[in-house]
Amino acid sequence: MSTHPARNNVTGDAPASETTASGQRDKMAWLLRQFASETPGITHAVLLSRDGLRLVDSDVDKDWADELSAALSGVASLAANITGPTHKKRPARQVIIERDDCLVFVQSAGRSAAFDNHPGNERGEVDTILAVIATTDADAGTVGFEMGRLVQKFAPYMLIPVRVGTGGEVR
Repeated sequence: MSTHPARNNVTGDAPASETTASGQRDKMAWLLRQFASETPGITHAVLLSRDGLRLVDSDVDKDWADELSAALSGVASLAANITGPTHKKRPARQVIIERDDCLVFVQSAGRSAAFDNHPGNERGEVDTILAVIATTDADAGTVGFEMGRLVQKFAPYMLIPVRVGTGGEVR
């Protein structure tokens, strides 16, 4: 068990206050840390803004989390601008990058008002992306499924949650 107070609560109850933006951020951070510690194969998780800024993370080195956030927002943007067979641009449900040292998963997580201190937050809301780093032997199906479940858990803290269609697929 970690000596860091926020980490000691990973398997316990969530933070009590959820009515303020700060309380919502704390709850989302708690959910993210719990997800990263309990899902097999996951080593790191970051919730970032669509414009590439780290919002909350699973105790990732802050410089690396900032670098990941900037790069993976670009990946999400590129994926959203690929014209599919219907000749329409649609956001990707999930992007998976396979590397020699890890698997990287990127998925939209909805729009939230919990990040009122976010730079550029003029309308009171921030579009979010969930980025997950996993080991090379992680089961991609399980990681993707658990990411979808985490996004559903984020829904109460989102103005516009990501919709889940039949079969559990995230839209």
